[in-house]
Amino acid sequence: KATTLSKSVRASLRSATKPAATIPLSRMPPKRTRPTEAELAELAPIPEVLRPNLDILFVGINPGVVSGRKQLHFGNPQNFFWKGLYQSSLIPQSIAPEDGHKLWTNWNMSIVNLVQRTTPSTSDLSRQEMRDAVPDLCQKISENKPKVVCFVGIGIYEIFAAQSKPTPGLQSVVYDLSASDRVQPPLRPLAANETLNSNEQPQFAYLFVMPSTSGRTTAYQNPEKLLYFRQLKYIRDCVTYSPPRAVDSSALADLGPQILSKYFSEQKQ
Repeated sequence: KATTLSKSVRASLRSATKPAATIPLSRMPPKRTRPTEAELAELAPIPEVLRPNLDILFVGINPGVVSGRKQLHFGNPQNFFWKGLYQSSLIPQSIAPEDGHKLWTNWNMSIVNLVQRTTPSTSDLSRQEMRDAVPDLCQKISENKPKVVCFVGIGIYEIFAAQSKPTPGLQSVVYDLSASDRVQPPLRPLAANETLNSNEQPQFAYLFVMPSTSGRTTAYQNPEKLLYFRQLKYIRDCVTYSPPRAVDSSALADLGPQILSKYFSEQKQ
């Protein structure tokens, strides 16, 4: 006996067999093309605003095309940087890259780049070009004496400290702000239970390394990147407490990733 299909079922089958709608070529988004060298050369360096005794100085590698054109740090909406600041409570409100100046005016943090030149990809920078930029970064750190320097990208710190494959997180060395050498990073070991001075001139800067927040960085997913922001927030709270507190490594472990993996497989609550 043949089965009689209901009207609704027959209608569903008819709609399922209809050819998929095509998008007219005139309505398709234009294909992105790589900027020419002349176009890139016309992009000015992104303005940097610094002052003494910042709580955190963030160091990016160099502007991407979106950031260079907008003249904004971490200007690509796919970048996790601004989301990470808010979701970790480093800043009390969610802001867009266009409001990045509030990082300096409201929360005593700022951003610089290792290399000022805009490129489509960080792979367009040579290691020599990055090494040549280290003395300028050292001068910015030595003159402004931030409490914490955060490298937003493991490769940036690798060049800065001349250290192969550094582990992300709080480093075992600090930047000696009392050193006279401003050409090469004056790094020294962090002593056990060492804290910053309670006066306005810190004697050293903590060094913190987190994975790149770029959407192109897939080795670390955003939930894992957020844990590094939470570690950084704990360090910021320690150095801004009166008097400053020593950073407890066990507290950092409780906040951060328990394993280092290519893809984040466990998310701490």
